Amino acid sequence: MMKGLMGDFKFKKHYLAEIDHVGEKLKSWSWDIYIAANDKQEYRGKALAPGQGIEIPWTPIGENILEEMMALCEQQMPKHP
Repeated sequence: MMKGLMGDFKFKKHYLAEIDHVGEKLKSWSWDIYIAANDKQEYRGKALAPGQGIEIPWTPIGENILEEMMALCEQQMPKHP
């Protein structure tokens, strides 16, 4: 359970996502995506890209949890070729 500024959130799901990065050549990145929720059905997501050194901290997300988290991951990818 995560407490403090985020309130009481409990870990709910873990996803392993493969997202294609289109740069000079096509390369897939693996992302570990973590989802937490509270009793009010508010969601937070966090993501890590192992081997890339990128972490998206706990972030408020809506009901399309996986889609929103994957979009956040994709936004980080062009910054790190």
